[in-house]
Amino acid sequence: MLQAPEVLTTERLVLRRPRLSDAEAIFEYASDPHVIHYMDYGPRAEVSEVVKFLESHPERWKSGNFSWVLTVKPDDRPIGAIACWVEGHAAGFGYVLNRTYWGQGYATEAACVLVDWAIHLPEIYRVWATCDTENLASIRVLEKSGLVCEGRLRCYQIRPNISAIPRDAFMYARVRSVG
Repeated sequence: MLQAPEVLTTERLVLRRPRLSDAEAIFEYASDPHVIHYMDYGPRAEVSEVVKFLESHPERWKSGNFSWVLTVKPDDRPIGAIACWVEGHAAGFGYVLNRTYWGQGYATEAACVLVDWAIHLPEIYRVWATCDTENLASIRVLEKSGLVCEGRLRCYQIRPNISAIPRDAFMYARVRSVG
């Protein structure tokens, strides 16, 4: 079973495993309709939903579904999160960021450190992410993180905050050279 680091750091960020004490900060962005607009879930209505999610974190971590909260140094308050899940030789990832911190490069910084960690694991040859075709900010983050758009996935995912009809998404990936 793949072991993930408890903490990843960048020049400005600390990515660490979430704690129950993070619930209020996470609820702040998880309940914001603007932040979760392109997500595959609706806004969290109560902090208890976040607490329940955080309580399940240790089991998900053990099963290879890793997530870290993003904190800006030296503050330890979560401003977002990034998750990574392993499927055989590939690792998928996704992220979310408090809208107060949009446009400052934090999502790109977090994505870069995660992609770099994952692509250098001996068992991982592909790191991938998808994003809604209208999510221009995520398109930029994925491209700046070294991923390449491989194509359009038609009727790929329901985005309940937009429509009950599946929407198109772009598939982005970084592939480790095998030759």
